[in-house]
Amino acid sequence: MIGKILKSGSFGSKVDYVTREKHDKRIFTPDTWKILGSDGLLGTKRRQIIASFESQSMLNHRISNPAGHITLSFAAEDRPKLSDKKMLQIARDYIRMMGLDKTQWLIVRHYETDKPHCHIVFNMVGNNGKRMECGRNRYKNKKVCEALTRKYGLALPKQENPDLEKLHGIERAKAEIRIAATEALKNARDWNSFARELAKKNISIIPKYRRGTTEMQGVSFQLGDYKVKGSDVGEQFKFRNLDSLFNSQSHSRQSQPRQTQPHQASVDQSAVVSLAKSTMETLEKAAEVTADIGESICNMVGGAFQLGNGHLDENEQAAANQLLKRRRKRNNKPRLS
Repeated sequence: MIGKILKSGSFGSKVDYVTREKHDKRIFTPDTWKILGSDGLLGTKRRQIIASFESQSMLNHRISNPAGHITLSFAAEDRPKLSDKKMLQIARDYIRMMGLDKTQWLIVRHYETDKPHCHIVFNMVGNNGKRMECGRNRYKNKKVCEALTRKYGLALPKQENPDLEKLHGIERAKAEIRIAATEALKNARDWNSFARELAKKNISIIPKYRRGTTEMQGVSFQLGDYKVKGSDVGEQFKFRNLDSLFNSQSHSRQSQPRQTQPHQASVDQSAVVSLAKSTMETLEKAAEVTADIGESICNMVGGAFQLGNGHLDENEQAAANQLLKRRRKRNNKPRLS
């Protein structure tokens, strides 16, 4: 058994859906659905049911989306044991354990598929005018379903593609879009690639923009004459979930380190080292040549000064001493290694 909390809407749209009011009457005949039970409603006709829900919702104007909607789905193998009476008993237990027994509710069973299921429409405004916080508690919903599955010896429905031949109209369109979108996500990495994959199945993406801007805030899927909101296709196909998925994949690709070329880096480094070494050797040779020239000049000058009587005047001696001093500095300078 699986419970699914559906999105908000008006009481009119919820009641019309579960009673097949807006469906093809040639396909969804009166024997394809049945009201199993209700509480707090003044009558069983469509208008009476809607008026009852709306009347109680007026007790709390702060609740903008008072229409609650939950489906209870069962495995096909449990069909023989799920009479209307048994399904009503399970649904009432679910309502009680979820804490929804303190507000209005309506239970409707659908028979058009092999998998037994029923719909619970309830009022988010309680009988005392307070909000039914438990009405959209997904964690509690999971725990309650697990407990009821054990209590009644039920099986968990397998997640598999529906039999399209048994679906019609908008329900078939939803199923086809869900199947195609699930397959498309396997190869899609962004919105563009996702749209290309869906286009192969003749499905187009219809974006919804924030009023007065080009900021995308919603998404729908178009298949033939049917336009289906992403949230109606499935939780993972809501705009925020798809956008988050594509953004995370984009960041993942950008955060991956670029592949370097080690051999290229090695070549560049060797060239730098070779150039530095060559420059050092050139400087060393230049220093040696300079020193040799200086020494030769000094020897020549010294020899010249020693010609004649071997005595130098003060100016000549000072010049010779300065030249010798420069030569010693060059010879004593540490060489580059």
